[in-house]
Amino acid sequence: MTRSLPPLPHRQHALATDLRRHLVPALVIAVLLGGLLFFIGALPYAWPLALLVVVLAGLVGGLLTWGLSTTARDVEQAYWVSTPRQEAAPPDAMDYRLLRLRRDLRDALERDDRTDEIYPVIRELAAERLLAHHDVDLETQPEQARALLDPHLLAYLEHPPTDTRRRSRSALHTAIEGVEKL
Repeated sequence: MTRSLPPLPHRQHALATDLRRHLVPALVIAVLLGGLLFFIGALPYAWPLALLVVVLAGLVGGLLTWGLSTTARDVEQAYWVSTPRQEAAPPDAMDYRLLRLRRDLRDALERDDRTDEIYPVIRELAAERLLAHHDVDLETQPEQARALLDPHLLAYLEHPPTDTRRRSRSALHTAIEGVEKL
């Protein structure tokens, strides 16, 4: 079933009544406040111009309250529910460690004026993986570690960069793949 609207003259009358209900108090308040401001000298205009400003301010105030009251009927109250802790964790893109790693990788591949910050990270990851997955310590058991490491990763770890030259993209890629294979 569709709801039919009341006849047009009735709607216009209701609209005019509602508008009048908001405009009259706003105009009265504006005129009283404007009269007070004019009396104490805060409105430095001639009285006809001051009256025009006050009436316009009253109209704007009345129309504003009317507009807010007519549209406020359709607004629903929002209920805010706190999110569980796991949903409130910041995304990985905001993790400062990943941001720093991205920056260091970019610098290693594109800049000639920075020291290599990637080598210690790859070495630490390789040592952690060896210890966690194979129970081999990279520092104290180098022979056993060499047997388990990918040849490209081993070559990368045995020859750390000593200058600020750009790093080879393929060398870094194969070293990272070697860490992933552990």
